Amino acid sequence: MRRVPFEKIENFRDVGGYAARYGETSFGVIYRSGSLSDATESDLDKMASIGIKTIIDLRDEKAKTNTPDKSASDPRFKTVSLNVNGNGRVPLSRADQVDSYIEMLEDPSQARPIFLAIAHEDKPLVIHCTAGKDRTGCFIALLELANGVPFHDVNADYLLSFPYLTRLRRVTRKEYPDFPDAVLSPSVSFLKRVIARFNKKWGSVDEYLKSIGISDDDISLLDNLLGKQEKSCGAVIFNGGKILVEHMHKGHYSLPKGHVEKFDKDDVATAKREIKEETSLDVEIIDPSTNYHIEYSPKEGVAKKVVFFLATSEKTETIPQLEEVSQCYWLSANDAIRTLSHDSDKTIAKWAYDMMHKKNLL
Repeated sequence: MRRVPFEKIENFRDVGGYAARYGETSFGVIYRSGSLSDATESDLDKMASIGIKTIIDLRDEKAKTNTPDKSASDPRFKTVSLNVNGNGRVPLSRADQVDSYIEMLEDPSQARPIFLAIAHEDKPLVIHCTAGKDRTGCFIALLELANGVPFHDVNADYLLSFPYLTRLRRVTRKEYPDFPDAVLSPSVSFLKRVIARFNKKWGSVDEYLKSIGISDDDISLLDNLLGKQEKSCGAVIFNGGKILVEHMHKGHYSLPKGHVEKFDKDDVATAKREIKEETSLDVEIIDPSTNYHIEYSPKEGVAKKVVFFLATSEKTETIPQLEEVSQCYWLSANDAIRTLSHDSDKTIAKWAYDMMHKKNLL
């Protein structure tokens, strides 16, 4: 079921369950919603119960000040406040509404942070504006198209907002009788007109993302963000000033990490278990709140998050897990950074070395 019913939150629904380039979009990853300013305590508890970690608020600053999200002060959620170009202006006609959607995407300095937040903030996340229909709908539509959701499903998802906004539409018509009908009434052909304009201007979603400064790796992540969700945990392990580097059977050099299992208590437990399995080392994790995570797409239809901690080991003798690891080496930080095969691992090793110095542990 896509719609999640609440006491006072309208238009809250999951974008899972649609056909995609790689099969089907996953449930429980990205949600879309109307304003959270009227949310009750029960509503907030329900959001927490379905696992919501991040809230992306696309409303203008006036709305955020006058009617703040009830979730903004709740420590269970991280709120990311971002503005859309045009601040969600009220279009005067259907044609002007098409213009307003293109305007939302034209300023890279405002559009880029929204896509990067969607890509990298902790999931599950919910993205919302006032109604959850236009600003939210514009960015969700592009995300769905990037994942290969057929346009007829993207359009159907857009049109679902109208029956789920009965209270907001009723109040708006009562308090603002001259409010443009184009904003409140569904049009089956509207989004088709928007996408036709979009494609004429930018060519494709990937070409648009590249034009606003999104990297190739992040475009790949966005293109697969609604697919299968994978998570791994590991650590940069220190003994004195040296870092443990694994030479994998596939030929590359890496940092120890592995998949989260259902029986793992938490991310730290995953990291320690995987390190033990791969190297035979029992390590001490230094301050679990100090960690570095990366998100990327390792293959079609998969979005992966990897969390790295800082760790120390009193022992240096290792027994490599021969199914995966050929050999383990203790290298100086400079040598480790040079040896690691992937740029992301090099960045993580440098971060870890800098953090160990900052904590006066080296």
